[in-house]
Amino acid sequence: MTIPGPLQDWVSIFLGIIVEASPFLLLGVVLSSAVEVFVSEDRLLRLVPRNPVLSLAPALGLGLLMPVCECGNIAVARRFLAKGVPLSSCIAFLLAAPILNPVSLFATWTAFHILLPDVVWLRAGLAIVVASIVGLVIGSAGRGEQLLAASIGPQHHHHHHEHDRTPVWDRLLHAASHSGDEFLAMIRVLLIGASLAAATQVLIPRSAVAGFGTGIVFAVLAMMSLAFVLSICSTVDAFFALSYTALFPTPAIVAFLVFGPMLGMKTTGLMFTAFRPRVVLAIAALTAEIVLLAGLVLNLRGVVL
Repeated sequence: MTIPGPLQDWVSIFLGIIVEASPFLLLGVVLSSAVEVFVSEDRLLRLVPRNPVLSLAPALGLGLLMPVCECGNIAVARRFLAKGVPLSSCIAFLLAAPILNPVSLFATWTAFHILLPDVVWLRAGLAIVVASIVGLVIGSAGRGEQLLAASIGPQHHHHHHEHDRTPVWDRLLHAASHSGDEFLAMIRVLLIGASLAAATQVLIPRSAVAGFGTGIVFAVLAMMSLAFVLSICSTVDAFFALSYTALFPTPAIVAFLVFGPMLGMKTTGLMFTAFRPRVVLAIAALTAEIVLLAGLVLNLRGVVL
């Protein structure tokens, strides 16, 4: 029996995404679990000043060392707030850390270094700008306790305070167990996302997309919306974005890579467990506006082709 051509194309694209993305997903969850189990937040927090502006740089730098999962970063940001880190820095860390971690940046370089090498530094640079602006603006709106969710429960990651007393073997076992759970949870999202990405490539020709609107605004908004709905882990989203380069201009691809890790559907939902609803809505609105504006500026200035 002959397999239809569109189905062959779908299988080829689907398997290509899975093969390219799976190693980075595994590496990401392993490093995330190792950091969560072995790295003491108390030691890292000594590097963060109490001044809202001065604390931005070290807070963003902590994104290189803390868990890579967007979901895990919310719990980390809550612990930062409890330890007196300025709200502006906590929000900046929360938004930028999934993008700035080495696994995400390496995956982005692997995906784009031949076709669009500028995407790597554009993604990192825009993440820093967006996270810093949103953090400073929201942080100046009131005291931290006035903006936090009223029903924040007790922290469940007490092992961060017991690094020196827990045997190394027990910590290794815990890291391995955590990695397995995270990988199984993420691989399901990866399979769904790869299926959708492959289907859009097969079923939606470039001419059909262009028919909806020729402006850059449509392209950027479309990719931002897709990033929000798919909520793909930042360690593998570059491979999904790469599959859309034939349909959308580069500024829209960059918007996808920046907006998704900051405000995916699952991440935004978890934000309500840490901040009051008006704060979450303010973060979402401000982040969306800045990313959209950045996409338009990139297109207007011709920074990328």
